Amino acid sequence: MAELDAVAEPAAPVLDEKQVVAYLKSRPEFLLRHPELLEHLEVVHATGSAVSLIERQVDLLRGKNLKLEDRLARLLETAADNEKRAANVHKLARTLIRAPSLAAVVAGLRSCMKEDFGVDEVTIGVNANVYKRHDIEGFVPLEPDSALVRAFENFIRTRLIECGPLDAERAKRLFPKAEQPILSAAIVPLEKEKNLGLVALGSREAERFQPRQGKLFLEMTAELVAAALRARLG
Repeated sequence: MAELDAVAEPAAPVLDEKQVVAYLKSRPEFLLRHPELLEHLEVVHATGSAVSLIERQVDLLRGKNLKLEDRLARLLETAADNEKRAANVHKLARTLIRAPSLAAVVAGLRSCMKEDFGVDEVTIGVNANVYKRHDIEGFVPLEPDSALVRAFENFIRTRLIECGPLDAERAKRLFPKAEQPILSAAIVPLEKEKNLGLVALGSREAERFQPRQGKLFLEMTAELVAAALRARLG
């Protein structure tokens, strides 16, 4: 009878994984109060080996740290590149401002582009209504019926920056004195609204100038060149 009178103990509740996860999320300090559990919990790798949760956490933190270090390195590299480019633009501005003549403007621009920006060829074209002489190398008047203007008719019409590959015929028109083939170029309007002309930067590398590249540097260069030209053209 004693056995019949005994009260059966209630069965322990069975917890599913979702309840365990919810409990741990709501009590993030649980493992801090029971650090001994970290040594017994195991995480199975894809290779089949098992490691403690502490080891797994260390691996994850190490991976995150490497990613952060890589990102920081790239940011520092970009900052250094931008600083160097800003210094080179400043040097270009000084060179153009101090140039005593149109010929010196062209020579200074060519020198800075080659030495500091890796540009192989430079041509400045100016509207023939503003300047007609042909006595400065790399500086040409843009006559309405000239072969150069016809070769770049779309640019002359839209006055929008063009960057990308350059075929041999157009390269020859734009850079007639180039000793090696020019495979890509950036063509930038000078004083777009006033239609002063253009500045063209050419490279022997086909990938140097791309259609979707940033235009800020090109626009800054064109503004500096236009200001230098206006100061000497009157």
